[in-house]
Amino acid sequence: MMPTRPSRLAALLLAAFSTVPALAIDATVVTSGLDVPLMLTAPAGDSRSFIVEKGGLVKVLVGGVVQPTPFLDLSAQVATDGERGLLGLSFDPNYATNGRFYVDYVDKTTLNTVIARYQVASPGASVADAGSAQQIMTIAQPAGRNNHKAGWIGFRPGDTNNLYIATGDGGSGYDPDNNAQNPQSLLGKILRVDVSGTGAGYAVPADNPFSASATTRPEIWALGLRNPFRASFDRASGAFWIGDVGQSTREELDLELAGDPGGHNYGWRLREGTIQSPTNGGNAPGLTGPVYDYGRDMGGTVIGGFVYRGPSIADADGRYFFGDYVANKVWSFAVGAGGALSDLRDDTAALLGGTGLSGLDAFGEDSQGRLYAMGTNGVLVVVVDEPATAMSLAGGLAVLAGFLFRRRGRGRA
Repeated sequence: MMPTRPSRLAALLLAAFSTVPALAIDATVVTSGLDVPLMLTAPAGDSRSFIVEKGGLVKVLVGGVVQPTPFLDLSAQVATDGERGLLGLSFDPNYATNGRFYVDYVDKTTLNTVIARYQVASPGASVADAGSAQQIMTIAQPAGRNNHKAGWIGFRPGDTNNLYIATGDGGSGYDPDNNAQNPQSLLGKILRVDVSGTGAGYAVPADNPFSASATTRPEIWALGLRNPFRASFDRASGAFWIGDVGQSTREELDLELAGDPGGHNYGWRLREGTIQSPTNGGNAPGLTGPVYDYGRDMGGTVIGGFVYRGPSIADADGRYFFGDYVANKVWSFAVGAGGALSDLRDDTAALLGGTGLSGLDAFGEDSQGRLYAMGTNGVLVVVVDEPATAMSLAGGLAVLAGFLFRRRGRGRA
């Protein structure tokens, strides 16, 4: 009897599954048909999730089903051309008792950024009181420019008073008005304001980095940003992650660990990521570089994400997930001590493959820390743990390879 060998197909299958372990991570489509969803969030302890649509609606997601009546409808007052729209939503850390939440949008009449507070009659209400609006802040935008409006807002874990606000540089290319480096402009910044009062307006926290400065607006927490469209706080550590969209060369992620006193200058328009900007490039004392940046070989519009802190998933726990709109891709890092990043992994196939999601424009996090991704085509997916499915597939193919091996052997006897 001649020695037998497995078929070429069986050998390839066996080799593949002996060297590439299946990831215990997957994604499931929650819903589709949304109108350019830009955010998903939830109040602490609430089983519902709330979806922000660019056109001005906040929709309620209950048990995976989008409710027919919106939680809030601002469509009549929101400008939506270009990068304008309803861009941010954050629930007050004490929402369960005070029913307050905040939105960030571009006003249809003035074309300026508005930060407003709304309320619900009771924390469990499915519709907000549209007449409860209190204007917290208005930020003037340059005339004739409909891009770089940023829009993310949020509270740091453990800080119940102060709202963080991300603003873009106002638009056009290479920040022609030099807003991001102008300490008297609120554009191209992260702002931090005290919204704990009961009326309109805000106070400046005494521990803001420039609260006592005579030359820098006291609301500023960080400066030198181009368009920090999406950011997040790590719900476990309090670390602050900022995804700042680049101009034409580099996309960047910035990181501030818990306890950071703020005051960082992230370099735009002098620098783009880790390089000097091709236009108006240079250096200045005390600039803070990104924790990670990448070039056009990977994508062209970074979408800041979240550190996964939801129900345990072996291949997601404690990793920072982010993406790129142009490339429609998702990656993740392992996050070590002191914010050290390692093990960059392409998770696109695992999280977007087969979902139909395109135009990746945001990630979201519900009250349990589950991670969501959404695209401009209206598809919303949630990250899930499906090791059994992956292992079943691997096992089935291994069995198939063994069968082919035995069949080939009998044929040559």
